[in-house]
Amino acid sequence: MSNFSLDPAVYPLLIFHCFIGAIAALLAKHKGYNFLLWLILGLIGGTFAFMGIIVMKDQTKESDAAK
Repeated sequence: MSNFSLDPAVYPLLIFHCFIGAIAALLAKHKGYNFLLWLILGLIGGTFAFMGIIVMKDQTKESDAAK
């Protein structure tokens, strides 16, 4: 059995990574995308998910324009 331990300095980075992912999910919800899907993507992808949702179009504005 292997003894897997992380350096304590890594924990704040992991917490920040998850925090950025949660912000990406909240932003996705605000733009009209699936919150749960983006939460999963954000917790895995962190900053990349955040950058992805930043460049995506707002679906709520598109649906308002179609009415």
